Order: sequence, then structure tokens, then C-alpha cells
Amino acid sequence: MSSNRSTLSGPSSRVRFYVEWIEVSSMPRPTVPQVVAFVSSAIAFMTVMAAAGAPSALLVVYQQHWHFSDSELTVAFAIYALALLLALLGIGSLSDRIGRRPVLIAALAVQAVAMVVFLFAPNIGVIIVARALQGFATGAATSAFSAYIPEVAPAAQKKVAALVVSIASVAGLGIGVVLTGVAIQFAAAPAAVVFGAALAIIVIAIVVTAASPETVGERQIGDALVPRIGVPSAARTAFARTAPGMIGIWMSAGLVLGLGASIVHQALHITSGAALGLVVSAQPLAAAVSALVLGPLMPPRRFMLAGYAAVLVGVSLEACSFAAGLASLIICGAIITGLGFGAVFSSTLGFLVPLTRAQERAKLFSAVYVVAYLAYGIPTIVAGFLSDAIGLVPAAIIYAVATLAITAAGLIVSLTRTEPMSRDALSGGTQEARAHDVRASTSSAA
Repeated sequence: MSSNRSTLSGPSSRVRFYVEWIEVSSMPRPTVPQVVAFVSSAIAFMTVMAAAGAPSALLVVYQQHWHFSDSELTVAFAIYALALLLALLGIGSLSDRIGRRPVLIAALAVQAVAMVVFLFAPNIGVIIVARALQGFATGAATSAFSAYIPEVAPAAQKKVAALVVSIASVAGLGIGVVLTGVAIQFAAAPAAVVFGAALAIIVIAIVVTAASPETVGERQIGDALVPRIGVPSAARTAFARTAPGMIGIWMSAGLVLGLGASIVHQALHITSGAALGLVVSAQPLAAAVSALVLGPLMPPRRFMLAGYAAVLVGVSLEACSFAAGLASLIICGAIITGLGFGAVFSSTLGFLVPLTRAQERAKLFSAVYVVAYLAYGIPTIVAGFLSDAIGLVPAAIIYAVATLAITAAGLIVSLTRTEPMSRDALSGGTQEARAHDVRASTSSAA
């Protein structure tokens, strides 16, 4: 460890302090029981994602009070995704090298700061700053939580842990939107209720995480701050073939979560906060139900292909609802799209994760979420500026058509896979990859 310290001692005292902090954090200390660490991490991950979903409903309320443009609204929505991407690119695999716990503590601390900024924001400019902080903190936490939760889970809960990772992002977003809609309907200060509750849970999670077990053994601190992102070689072919589908389904998520609340309010004339929350949350909640309930009932390849078909049908219905102004169509479309999203995304993770070694998984999740959040954020910003020029409904229809085209491309790629690759990926990877997965599960349960 001394060689690492001497290597880093010249450039910056802040780096020396960081390294010393990591060394201290790795010392033996009393820890909470493993099951408590698992449950706490799962709740914290869901809370982080729920807080990320909350502004999807609140931004419409802010727009009514502060009278800013649709482009500013979509920037406030999508800056979260771009800041999250920056975190993934810069420190997405950091927990593979210095440990899960230090990264999670730091990410949750920044998340807490973001909640405080939301609580006291006086205008849309400060909201954008809060969203950027929130996005960066969520990006730092996402890959670390995605790797840590299965590792810290008790042996009997490994399947539950994998499912939590698969559905936490979409289920958390949906829950956040629903609860925020209820707060808008019934609370005098909905932002204070939502972000105050999230802040309290995050602070508790920081305390529990500090006392939780570390699952990364050998630390590699010397070059830990060098950005590392990429797809492990064993998973590259499967990753490339699933990337178009990931782009399409995450564009479908941005369509509803980014523009849905504005469309529901302006074009469909739904003013109830609770109703707005339910409409916007229908898609992510349906995605969680799909992964949780339908996934175990279908073969993986059939589940994925059915998911693509559902996304194509659902987004088509959403586009029709925008044009016709029918609330029933957007609800049906959102539910069907969500079912398809859950099928495609959970299947994709199920194919990729067994192809990687345990120490490469944060790196893999970073690559997955880079693709996902680029597709989630950039088209929404483009649609927001397009909305200022041609109107909200035409911009949303153009967005929907682009989503349909890319999702269809993902379906075509899935249908044209070579049979050997399909068998390996869809059965959970090669024998060697499955052996790595078993060893990782065994070591993390110890």
C-alpha cells in the first residue's frame, strides 16, 4: 500500500487524503448482519431511483408556477441522465477497484445534498443544478449497487437480489412518480414531502452502509481514479446485439417520463396530481411487474421477443393518443410499453451478467447504463427544443416514430442472431461464465 501512496503523493494532497480514507475504510470493523446490509441496500437503491422519478411529475407543477418553456423543462429532466452518464464514464467501475462501500457512501452523501437543494430551490435554474447533482450521484451509485446487492445477499436470496437489480431502476422510478402525484394532490408542499422523506431514508442508508460488510477483496488504489468503462470481452458480442434494443426501450421510457406529464396536462387536460402520477408511472410499474411476474413463466428468448412486440404496440398507441387526445390510449399504451420494457431489459441483463466475472460486473453495468441513459436523455432534450418550434404534440409524435424505428431494428437483430450465440446467451452463458457466477455468489455469501 505504501507504493501506491508514494505514487500518488506528488500531484495533490486531496488525492493522498482520499487514498488514506480508503485505507482506513478497509480496516476491520463491526458490521451489521449480512441480511440487514442486503435489505438496506435494496431499499436505498429503490429510494435513489424513486427520488429520480419524482421530478417527472413535479416539473409540470414548477412550470405552472415559474412559467418556463418546454425546452427548459426537458433540459431539467434530461440533465439528470447526462450527469448520470458522466458519472458512469468517470467512476462507473470505481467500486471494482476500491470497494463497494466507499463509493456507495460518497454517492449517497451527494444524493443527500441534491435532496437539500431540491427542498430550497427557488427557480428552474436551481432545479437544473439539483438534477445534475442527483444524476451524478445516481450514476455513481447505480453500478456499485448493481454489483453490491447480489454480492451481499444471503445465499438463499441470490435470485431475489438479481431481480432487485433488474427492476430497481424502473420500479423505483414508477413508485417515485406515483407518490409524488399523490403528494401533489393532497399535500400543501409536495416537494417538501417527497424530497424530505427521501433525504431521511438516504441519511439512514449512509449510516447502515458504513457498518455493512465489504465484498471487494483485493484493492487496486494506485490507478483507481483512472476512468474505466467497457464491455468484458466474453460479453461483447451479446452486448453489441442487444444494444439497439436497449436504445429503443430506454427511448420509450424517456417519451413517457420526459414528455408524458406535459402531454397529460396540456394535451389531455388531466389536472389531478394523483391521476397525472398514475398515468406517468404506469409504464415503469408495468415494467417491474413484467420482470417480476411474467419473466419466470416464459423462456428467455421468447420473453425478449414478446417484449419487443409489446414496446412496438405500446408506443404506437401512445402516438395515437397524442394525436387524438385520448387519455385511455396513453394509459393502455404506457402499460403495454412497460410490460415490453421489463421483458427486454431484464432479459438483456440476464444474458449479459453470467458472461462476466464478478470483478468485471460494475464495469459491465456502467456500459449498460451508458447506452441506456444516452437513449433516455438526449432524445428528450431534442424533443423539448423541437416542441418550442413546432408544438408539444407534433414533437412527441416524431419522438414516438423514432422510438418505433429503433426498437424495430432491435427486434430484427434479435431475430437474426446466430444459433450458437443464442443458445449460450439465452441459457445463462457458457459453462465457464456460469462457473464464475457460482464462485462469485459463493464468495459473497461467505
